[in-house]
Amino acid sequence: MSPALTRALVAAGMLVATSSPEVLAQRGHDVPAVRVAGQGPETFVLLSGLVGGVAGFRRLEAQLAEQNRRVISIDPYLLSIDSADVTFAALARRVDRVLDWLGVTSVRVVGHAHGAGVALRLAANDPQRVAALYFLDVGALANHHSPIFSSSLRLVPVIARIPGGRGFIRRRMIQGLEESAGRREWLDQNTERAYTQPMLDGVDRAIALALRLGRAEEPDSVAVVISRLTVPVTVLLGDAPHTAGPEQPELVALEPLGSLLRVEHMAGVGHFPHEEAPAETARWLIAPRSQIIAQHTPGAR
Repeated sequence: MSPALTRALVAAGMLVATSSPEVLAQRGHDVPAVRVAGQGPETFVLLSGLVGGVAGFRRLEAQLAEQNRRVISIDPYLLSIDSADVTFAALARRVDRVLDWLGVTSVRVVGHAHGAGVALRLAANDPQRVAALYFLDVGALANHHSPIFSSSLRLVPVIARIPGGRGFIRRRMIQGLEESAGRREWLDQNTERAYTQPMLDGVDRAIALALRLGRAEEPDSVAVVISRLTVPVTVLLGDAPHTAGPEQPELVALEPLGSLLRVEHMAGVGHFPHEEAPAETARWLIAPRSQIIAQHTPGAR
């Protein structure tokens, strides 16, 4: 199996079966699409990317909850597992419906990897819903198009059905996670299981969704989306050598934000700041409140 297909397996890792997007409890399923934790006057919304789902946020959730914050973790891809429209814009609308159902506005939204593409559209299309954006090891994604969503993914369900195939897929997924991380102590057995088992249990629907993502066409260019932003954006980049990090055009696309944009670097961290350094990540999310207020003023851009 090629390195490209290994990355594709990791990307498809949490695109698994779920029930109706409106059902927050996900009755009858072990993997939730939405989870609420903690309580307090301030709410953080954590949007997962293609890998990890809400399980990948449990460490960051705990850090924020300990600081008297309410945390809503959402896997927008799990919400959209059977949807025909899987653009970032469509995923953002589904997240917006969940937040409307929960009655939250003016929240801080954190997006990891492709989840930041969803967060970007959420803030641009419903500015009253979002007070600030935080991108974890990612920039402004224009769309889901990527070589990893290739026709070779169609082989994965076949591999899963041959003797030893599931174990092979699981090992390659874990290898991909290790290559994307700067620190690896967080990849214990429970975490490995949480990242890989849902993929293995729902491989057909996961791959079908991945192929739809590769064909999805966004209604607006990323430049148009960014032109509608009125909230501050903080980008937290992992400084350790790793795969799956943002490409330079993703960061350049954010430059028109001017003073609304802040880019910070995390030493020794790879593609999973929320897993590799949850306490440090939480400090970045919580600490700069005064700076956000100062920046989030008319005419700041």
